[in-house]
Amino acid sequence: MPHHHRSRRQLRRHLITYQNLCRANRTVTRELETLGFWHHRLDDVEVRWVPASLLCYGWYQGNIEIPAVTGAQLADLVLGRHTHLTDILRHEWAHAVADKWPHLINTQRFAREFGGPYESVERVRKYHPEHHLTRYAATTACEDFAEVFHYFLRHKGRLPRHLDGKPVIAGKWRFVEWLARRISRRPVTRAS
Repeated sequence: MPHHHRSRRQLRRHLITYQNLCRANRTVTRELETLGFWHHRLDDVEVRWVPASLLCYGWYQGNIEIPAVTGAQLADLVLGRHTHLTDILRHEWAHAVADKWPHLINTQRFAREFGGPYESVERVRKYHPEHHLTRYAATTACEDFAEVFHYFLRHKGRLPRHLDGKPVIAGKWRFVEWLARRISRRPVTRAS
């Protein structure tokens, strides 16, 4: 899952309201548009607010489902962690983009950068901070892609300075830049 932040234990931070989901999704869809990912192929993706899930948030049967309460949120509450809703949506929109452009994702280039094919359920590498943005990114190639995509949106397409000296991560970042150019058929616009 996207990056956790240490936070005070406040129940309201761990419950997602419909209004919060709508606000966060507007933010993320603007980022997608600004950075070249928005395309009419994404118009039919629904972001659904569902009551509860013992599992987690997710890309499910062509839509993004965000529960008001999940087992992951309750665990975060107990452990004093918090994940921003915009980060969760950035991650899930990555799966939507991958689903809508399989001819760009199911490539040798993707497999080379992310250590395996997108659809593989096998762990591709053990977590290493020089290769992965988060521990969750080390689970599968598709989750590694979703984490890089999430960071790409969060950082407005600019590779953070502290990642400059990490060539494996920089290669994944370049793949996401290339993907934006292919989807938009225009140069990547980095928001200011």
